[in-house]
Amino acid sequence: MTTDAERIGWLMRMAFGMTEARTREYLDHVGTDSFLVLRSGKEVSACAALLPTRHRFGGGWVQAANIAHVAIAPEARGGGLARPLVNGLAEFAQEGGAAMVTLFASARPVYRKCGFELAGSEIVYEAETQALPLRTDLAFASVALDDPRLREAYDAKTIIEAGLLDRTQAHWHEIIREPRDGLSAFVIGEGPLSAYVILDASDPGLLTVRDWYASTGREAAALLTFFGRFRSVYPLVRWHGGPHDDLVAAMPDKGWRLAHQEDWLARILNPKAALEARGYLVREAVLNLHIANEAGDGSEIALEIAGGKARVRNGSLSGAPSLTIALPFFASLFTGYRSASHLRRQGHLKTDEEGVRLADLVFAGPPPWLAEHV
Repeated sequence: MTTDAERIGWLMRMAFGMTEARTREYLDHVGTDSFLVLRSGKEVSACAALLPTRHRFGGGWVQAANIAHVAIAPEARGGGLARPLVNGLAEFAQEGGAAMVTLFASARPVYRKCGFELAGSEIVYEAETQALPLRTDLAFASVALDDPRLREAYDAKTIIEAGLLDRTQAHWHEIIREPRDGLSAFVIGEGPLSAYVILDASDPGLLTVRDWYASTGREAAALLTFFGRFRSVYPLVRWHGGPHDDLVAAMPDKGWRLAHQEDWLARILNPKAALEARGYLVREAVLNLHIANEAGDGSEIALEIAGGKARVRNGSLSGAPSLTIALPFFASLFTGYRSASHLRRQGHLKTDEEGVRLADLVFAGPPPWLAEHV
């Protein structure tokens, strides 16, 4: 490893409690060239990864980048390095064509100062295996962890949800990271998959679902039954899911709980490109948006939706409802994490009754979430 790579690994261990083996694995997966660093003299004092990807909203892919593992040397903390590092990453992402950047924050205030706002959820559910269904008429088969049908099925999942990533090779490598001794994949279907699960059975106290997909409620119930087959050894099972989770919906009774929940944040770098890339449930609409920046001016654009596809033009269209929103909170509206009605009640959006009703419809859809914390 290079000197920079060793320093990046050390910073990650200091910031996140990772082992040396885990930092090496992560750097192998994402590459040291994915990291932006800040130096104090010749020494790297801060670093973070920038992972190009896309997020799906309304069935459309929005070009994006994930900011991950922002790490600052202990002796440099409190020195104001976080904001220039994060702003530099956002600028670099925009230069690369990203319309938005997303991240998980250990502390939100510094990222809000950089223009980020809440945009989606990460949720981990936990269920008692004794509470899971006992029978299913669907058959499971074991497959290789690199079976290409897993990726195809995941892509199908992204269409019906909101916020999920267009996973790169690095994202998939992280899903099947160490420990791998108890890692296996199972599927329903011989051609295109109707369900799959990647299971980590390395901890006898907890069966961990690394990744999963169920095309209907029938397959979701079958997955729960499959998890229940491990009940003699594993008392609990955990999985990532959305706010409207199919596995929770398939539970026959109580016996599940929320094990972990946190929000991720986003910053919209190019509102026009983001609006034109995402899809919409509403088929026809015209909405004027004034997106205000810190300077108080911002951009005036008109969103025209025809056949569920958007076109954005500069300026306003006469007779169309209008709203005003600050750029950070536009991220919450854009992803569907907060409705226009909610943002108006909180004082973050200004419009009349016609405008708020239309904006609620325009940005309606499944609640946004992420299935991994990269």
